[in-house]
Amino acid sequence: MSSWPLARVVPLPGNGYGLEILTGATPAEIATVAAGLPPAAFIDHTSLDGGTTLLFRRFPRGVPDPSAPDTTHHADPDAQTVADGWTPDVTGMPDRGLTPYQVAVGTLLTATDDPAIGARIFGLIQREDPNAVIALASITRPPGCHCQPQ
Repeated sequence: MSSWPLARVVPLPGNGYGLEILTGATPAEIATVAAGLPPAAFIDHTSLDGGTTLLFRRFPRGVPDPSAPDTTHHADPDAQTVADGWTPDVTGMPDRGLTPYQVAVGTLLTATDDPAIGARIFGLIQREDPNAVIALASITRPPGCHCQPQ
Protein backbone atom coordinates (compact mmCIF):
# COMPACT_ATOMS: atom_id res chain seq x y z
CA MET A 1 0.00 0.00 0.00
CA SER A 2 1.22 3.51 -0.80
CA SER A 3 2.24 5.89 1.97
CA TRP A 4 0.54 8.72 0.05
CA PRO A 5 -2.57 9.86 1.99
CA LEU A 6 -5.92 9.28 0.30
CA ALA A 7 -7.45 12.33 2.03
CA ARG A 8 -5.47 15.49 2.70
CA VAL A 9 -5.74 19.27 2.93
CA VAL A 10 -4.19 21.32 0.13
CA PRO A 11 -3.58 25.06 0.78
CA LEU A 12 -4.86 27.34 -1.97
CA PRO A 13 -3.76 30.87 -2.85
CA GLY A 14 -5.67 33.53 -1.00
CA ASN A 15 -8.05 32.59 1.76
CA GLY A 16 -8.90 29.00 0.96
CA TYR A 17 -7.98 25.37 0.92
CA GLY A 18 -8.96 22.16 -0.78
CA LEU A 19 -9.88 18.82 0.72
CA GLU A 20 -8.35 16.36 -1.73
CA ILE A 21 -10.05 12.96 -1.63
CA LEU A 22 -8.66 10.14 -3.76
CA THR A 23 -10.48 6.98 -4.77
CA GLY A 24 -10.17 4.40 -2.03
CA ALA A 25 -10.28 6.85 0.89
CA THR A 26 -12.35 5.47 3.73
CA PRO A 27 -14.99 7.52 5.54
CA ALA A 28 -12.78 7.39 8.65
CA GLU A 29 -9.83 8.90 6.74
CA ILE A 30 -12.03 11.66 5.31
CA ALA A 31 -13.61 12.40 8.71
CA THR A 32 -10.22 12.52 10.42
CA VAL A 33 -8.91 15.12 7.96
CA ALA A 34 -12.18 17.09 7.85
CA ALA A 35 -12.34 17.28 11.66
CA GLY A 36 -9.19 19.41 11.71
CA LEU A 37 -10.36 21.94 9.14
CA PRO A 38 -10.95 25.58 10.15
CA PRO A 39 -14.45 27.10 9.78
CA ALA A 40 -15.09 27.72 6.10
CA ALA A 41 -17.71 27.76 3.36
CA PHE A 42 -17.81 25.14 0.61
CA ILE A 43 -17.55 26.95 -2.73
CA ASP A 44 -16.86 24.40 -5.47
CA HIS A 45 -15.20 21.15 -6.42
CA THR A 46 -12.75 20.02 -9.07
CA SER A 47 -12.17 16.58 -10.53
CA LEU A 48 -8.88 14.77 -10.20
CA ASP A 49 -7.63 11.64 -11.87
CA GLY A 50 -8.89 9.17 -9.33
CA GLY A 51 -10.71 11.53 -7.00
CA THR A 52 -11.97 15.03 -6.35
CA THR A 53 -10.99 18.19 -4.49
CA LEU A 54 -13.60 20.04 -2.45
CA LEU A 55 -12.79 23.77 -2.40
CA PHE A 56 -13.42 25.90 0.68
CA ARG A 57 -13.01 29.60 1.53
CA ARG A 58 -12.16 30.51 5.11
CA PHE A 59 -14.42 32.92 6.94
CA PRO A 60 -12.83 36.38 7.36
CA ARG A 61 -11.41 37.19 10.78
CA GLY A 62 -14.20 38.26 13.13
CA VAL A 63 -16.98 36.44 11.24
CA PRO A 64 -18.44 33.75 13.51
CA ASP A 65 -18.73 30.17 12.34
CA PRO A 66 -22.42 29.77 11.37
CA SER A 67 -22.35 26.05 12.20
CA ALA A 68 -21.18 26.67 15.78
CA PRO A 69 -23.93 26.44 18.42
CA ASP A 70 -25.08 29.78 19.78
CA THR A 71 -24.68 29.62 23.55
CA THR A 72 -24.62 33.35 24.27
CA HIS A 73 -28.33 34.29 24.20
CA HIS A 74 -30.21 31.47 25.94
CA ALA A 75 -31.16 33.48 29.04
CA ASP A 76 -32.94 36.40 27.34
CA PRO A 77 -35.14 35.62 24.30
CA ASP A 78 -35.20 39.33 23.39
CA ALA A 79 -31.40 39.66 23.43
CA GLN A 80 -29.47 40.86 20.41
CA THR A 81 -29.47 38.12 17.74
CA VAL A 82 -26.76 39.55 15.48
CA ALA A 83 -23.41 37.99 16.31
CA ASP A 84 -20.55 40.23 17.34
CA GLY A 85 -17.85 40.64 14.73
CA TRP A 86 -16.87 42.62 11.70
CA THR A 87 -19.52 44.93 10.25
CA PRO A 88 -18.84 46.80 7.02
CA ASP A 89 -18.80 50.60 7.20
CA VAL A 90 -21.19 51.83 4.50
CA THR A 91 -21.20 55.48 5.55
CA GLY A 92 -21.17 57.68 2.46
CA MET A 93 -21.82 54.80 0.04
CA PRO A 94 -24.68 55.63 -2.31
CA ASP A 95 -27.53 53.19 -2.78
CA ARG A 96 -27.54 52.61 -6.51
CA GLY A 97 -30.61 50.39 -6.39
CA LEU A 98 -30.94 47.02 -8.04
CA THR A 99 -28.88 46.05 -11.06
CA PRO A 100 -30.64 44.84 -14.22
CA TYR A 101 -29.38 41.33 -13.38
CA GLN A 102 -30.93 41.45 -9.89
CA VAL A 103 -34.24 42.64 -11.33
CA ALA A 104 -34.12 39.84 -13.92
CA VAL A 105 -33.48 37.20 -11.25
CA GLY A 106 -36.44 38.51 -9.25
CA THR A 107 -38.66 38.43 -12.33
CA LEU A 108 -37.72 34.84 -13.14
CA LEU A 109 -38.09 33.60 -9.56
CA THR A 110 -41.55 35.11 -9.22
CA ALA A 111 -42.73 33.95 -12.66
CA THR A 112 -44.35 30.88 -11.07
CA ASP A 113 -46.49 30.23 -8.01
CA ASP A 114 -44.91 26.78 -7.53
CA PRO A 115 -41.98 26.93 -5.05
CA ALA A 116 -40.41 23.77 -6.50
CA ILE A 117 -40.30 25.29 -9.97
CA GLY A 118 -38.91 28.53 -8.51
CA ALA A 119 -36.13 26.56 -6.79
CA ARG A 120 -35.33 24.76 -10.05
CA ILE A 121 -35.23 28.09 -11.93
CA PHE A 122 -32.87 29.46 -9.28
CA GLY A 123 -30.57 26.46 -9.66
CA LEU A 124 -30.48 26.86 -13.43
CA ILE A 125 -29.91 30.62 -13.64
CA GLN A 126 -26.99 30.49 -11.19
CA ARG A 127 -24.89 28.95 -13.96
CA GLU A 128 -25.95 31.28 -16.73
CA ASP A 129 -24.29 34.39 -18.06
CA PRO A 130 -25.91 37.50 -16.49
CA ASN A 131 -26.77 38.89 -19.95
CA ALA A 132 -28.62 35.66 -20.79
CA VAL A 133 -30.60 35.92 -17.53
CA ILE A 134 -31.55 39.52 -18.38
CA ALA A 135 -32.61 38.51 -21.90
CA LEU A 136 -34.71 35.61 -20.60
CA ALA A 137 -36.44 37.81 -18.02
CA SER A 138 -37.24 40.41 -20.69
CA ILE A 139 -39.51 37.89 -22.44
CA THR A 140 -41.12 36.58 -19.24
CA ARG A 141 -44.47 37.99 -18.24
CA PRO A 142 -45.77 37.83 -14.65
CA PRO A 143 -48.65 35.39 -13.98
CA GLY A 144 -52.02 36.87 -14.89
CA CYS A 145 -50.48 39.65 -16.97
CA HIS A 146 -52.32 40.33 -20.19
CA CYS A 147 -49.77 42.89 -21.31
CA GLN A 148 -48.23 42.97 -24.76
CA PRO A 149 -44.55 42.13 -25.18
CA GLN A 150 -42.41 45.19 -25.80
